[in-house]
Parts: sequence; C-alpha cells; structure tokens
Amino acid sequence: MKTVELFEYPCPECGLGTVRTTQVLNYKTKIKGYPFVVDNALIGVCDQCQAEFFAPEETKQWEERFYRLLEARRAFLAAGEITELRKTLGLSMEDFARLIGCTRQSIYTWEKPERASPPSRMADLLMKLVQHSLEAEPVDILTVLLEEAKKWGVVIEFRRSSMRASEPERIVLRPTQVRRSALAQQASERALAADAGVEEEKIITVETSDGKTVGALHFDSQEGALVLDIINAPPPLKTVDVEIVTRDGQQVKREQVSLQQGQLPLLENTDLREGEIVQIVLNRRDEEKRG
Repeated sequence: MKTVELFEYPCPECGLGTVRTTQVLNYKTKIKGYPFVVDNALIGVCDQCQAEFFAPEETKQWEERFYRLLEARRAFLAAGEITELRKTLGLSMEDFARLIGCTRQSIYTWEKPERASPPSRMADLLMKLVQHSLEAEPVDILTVLLEEAKKWGVVIEFRRSSMRASEPERIVLRPTQVRRSALAQQASERALAADAGVEEEKIITVETSDGKTVGALHFDSQEGALVLDIINAPPPLKTVDVEIVTRDGQQVKREQVSLQQGQLPLLENTDLREGEIVQIVLNRRDEEKRG
C-alpha cells in the first residue's frame, strides 16, 4: 500500500535532516493524556535526528478512533442512559444540570441520540456515581473510580501505606440463595453445617458488591441467633458493628459483635430468619482499623 505523503520538509529541530512520512504499526501515544495505541500511524520522522512530527489531519483521526474505542468500552454513559437517569430522579434538564454542576445546554447535547461529543469525563463520573447510588447503597466511590479509569487504559494503585484499599472500613453484604454443591469447594464442613431450619438443597450466602462470597447465613434455633458462618473473610475481621435491613424495611443494629471460631453472631434473641434479610453492613471498630 502506498504511503500518503504528509511530510517532506527540512527538520526544524536539527536543521540537517529531512522530515519524511513514516508508517508505524502499533504506535504508542496519548490522547488528552490517556494512553492509546494507533494500529497504523503516519508520522513525520527526521532522517538525521529521528525527531517526530505530527499532522493535524492525522491526529484528528486518532482522536476519533480513541473516542470510538471509549464508546465500545462503555467509558461514557450513552445518551439514553443519561435521559433514563435524569427521569428516574424526576428532574428537568435544568435541575439535573444544577445537580451535577453543568449547563442545561450540556445535558441537552449529551442526551441527543446522535450527539457530536460525549460528556466531559468529570461530568460522566459524577453521573455514574449518582447512578450507582440508586442501584446500591452505600457506594464504594474509590472502587467505581478505579474501574472507570481502567476503561481509559489507566491502572491506578494507591501507594499510601495508611490506605488499605483491600480492607474497607465498611463492608456491604447482600444475601443470595445458592445450592450447597456450588458452595462446597469454598466452604469447610463446619461452615456448611446448618441447623434444621435451613433447607437441605439450598443455602443463603452473603456476597460483597463485586460478587465475592464472604459466608453463609443460618438461624440457630436453640440460641435464637442469626449467625454468619465465615468462609472468606476480608482480613482482619475481628470485631464489627452490624446493621441489618429486612425485606419489610426494618433496620436492626448491634454493636461490638466479635468473630468466634469462624462465626459472627449477627443478632441474638431474634425471630429474623435468613430469607428475610436483604442487606448486611459490617462496620469495623476503630481499634481494629488502627490495628
């Protein structure tokens, strides 16, 4: 294939060579500060000092490819998603703009099916946080931002020793019903041992927001206690304050619950059963956070 000649002039860097059009495969560059690989790039290269030069018409094509890639990765909320979010909140374009700190014209532009440009990254992230807050409460903001950064080709790792990204102070768990056989490889025989109140074929497990199984719920009829059998505990998990939300909207709290031989007695002297629970929040105690 014949190379299009975009360059052919004396090198302004060294003044000795000639800048010539060069075809480069898998050219690594950055678009607005974010990494991007151009599969077939045309750049100008000096045949003496190897300085690189770029043509506006070529870099414009790179930007268009970059944004198409972002759209494919769902790095931006689609026009319909923004409209749905706004209407779910029951807000006009003007009020929604006030909520996220932009103009009504911006909202109008972003909601157009054939929009010329996507939202700014900051506005998009803010709208996604609002969206997540409607789907799950509370929102792990750092996790959302880290996952969204990956869509832009950026992997961020916290380097502050005081920040334990893998050990959140607040652990939100959601019950789900699974077959015992699906849990058998993860759990010990003790964790699977439930009393007569638990069905033979199915068990209520609790998972984190990213789908990791933490343990299994069972009701101890002799003690009148709702117990969480720990399978994969986010370390360290020693003493926590418990918040439980039931299907009928009841909120039950218990403070200073300690892990005992792999079991966390969430509630004592209770009639609540496993199937009535929709959310469990474990808040680490201050002394445990410091440790």
